[in-house]
Amino acid sequence: MTNKKNTGSYYTPSYLASFVSKRVLSHFGNRTRMSILEPSVGDGAFVSELEKEENININLTALDINDIELIIASEKWGKKTGSFVKTDFLEYSTTKLYSAVIGNPPYVKKNILTSKQIELSKEIHSNENLTEASVKNIWTTFLVKANTLLAKNGVLAFVLPSELLQVKFAEEVREYLKKEFERIEIFTFNDLMFECKGQDTIVLFAYKKADQKGEYFTNITSKESLEQNNFILNHNNILVESNVKWTHHFLTSEELTFIDNLKLQLKTVNDYSFSRPGIVTAANKFFIIDKETEEKYDLSKYTKPIIQKGLFVNGSVVFSNKDIQKLEEKNRPTRLLQLNDSDNIPAKLREYLSFGVAEEIPGRYKCKIRNNWYVIPNISVKPEAFFFKRSHLYPKLLKNNSNAFVTDSAYKVEMKNGYDLNSFIYSFYNTLTLLLSELDGRYYGGGVLELTPSEFKKLPVPYTRINNIEFDNFTQSFENKNNIEDILIMNDFRILNSTLGLTDIDIKRLSEIRYKLKKKRLRK
Repeated sequence: MTNKKNTGSYYTPSYLASFVSKRVLSHFGNRTRMSILEPSVGDGAFVSELEKEENININLTALDINDIELIIASEKWGKKTGSFVKTDFLEYSTTKLYSAVIGNPPYVKKNILTSKQIELSKEIHSNENLTEASVKNIWTTFLVKANTLLAKNGVLAFVLPSELLQVKFAEEVREYLKKEFERIEIFTFNDLMFECKGQDTIVLFAYKKADQKGEYFTNITSKESLEQNNFILNHNNILVESNVKWTHHFLTSEELTFIDNLKLQLKTVNDYSFSRPGIVTAANKFFIIDKETEEKYDLSKYTKPIIQKGLFVNGSVVFSNKDIQKLEEKNRPTRLLQLNDSDNIPAKLREYLSFGVAEEIPGRYKCKIRNNWYVIPNISVKPEAFFFKRSHLYPKLLKNNSNAFVTDSAYKVEMKNGYDLNSFIYSFYNTLTLLLSELDGRYYGGGVLELTPSEFKKLPVPYTRINNIEFDNFTQSFENKNNIEDILIMNDFRILNSTLGLTDIDIKRLSEIRYKLKKKRLRK
């Protein structure tokens, strides 16, 4: 899929445009005339598909902010009833209501929008009684505005990022859709439907009027499934009525109820510990250096050891100074440049700082608001433990036995009075907590799992106290494991039976649910 970062354009494959177009048109049965709006026409994939329709007289209105793309799209429309307008959809004004609004809106984060676009977005959301918190990406505003331009029996069909189903700011948008449409259909996919790294997509169909009302979900395993209409849409009441992310629609009501009942019996990470983000450098590649650079510019008196990302700590639950040394031997960047406002700047250090100036790092927002752009605030003390907010095969919580700090790729963890760090880390590695990480977190293209600070703090943990010898044995077993399943098999019964009274059958059930969640995220 072609991606133009400045405009947030992700162009739609023809087979997907064909499926969406045909499904929308089929909803209108024997109607011979209808009006369709495409608010961001792009390369004209939907125009091409709608143009093939012979039985319905389509009055098409196509908009785009890019006049060249608009011309290319217009050349694909051979019918008489159509208008192609160069405009930003946020500024588009009309009294006309459309039978359908169809397309693939741009995906542009708020911080890249112009001030005018931000104000227009706020106004559009406010007019629909939505808060400013829902204005995080331009696709949400396209969705909201598209709804206001639909006729009373209209259909909205958009290709959207999977953020709609799982991120916090989209909760309000989901509730808005439930209120505005009698029927919602969500299509998720096993594979990325576009040739674009990291952008997981869904298709939304929303019907103003419907005989069969409610929210319906299906997961598409292949392109052929769409082309042959080989799928089943399932209704999932418990999912929609709860706080569970809609990405997990493939779980049954019984599974969701089972999990929810267990969650209610447990304390959370926030009950046992304090957690806060790691160090924000604003430019890791500049402020975190390797030993060779440290020696070249004589910076050792200005550096501290640091872990840059979770990729560097695979395979253990304890991080030591020996692990730092191993990373240094691999020439990994492990040294944090820590300067003070009062430091005199010698020639070698000044030479290194000049590279940052050449890369325009002082102009970055977080550097610009510092007294001196090169002085990183809030470094404080090294953490007792850290949890990496992003993971792949399983979430990582490690005890810090080194002198190392950690970047904001992780949350610093400090235990509250009455709770033991070794026991907390041991207790974390059980099937239920890892399952809930999958359920409460969100995932992205490529199978990356992420837990935001609030999601991590709310994560339930069946705390089980162990002694130091048991923790040492656990640490050794963790380092010698073939995979995380080895640890779960070893830990599950002791942790989950003692805290929740779960039987082997219950634990097997949790393992099967976790496998389904993990399989979907990793697209296996």
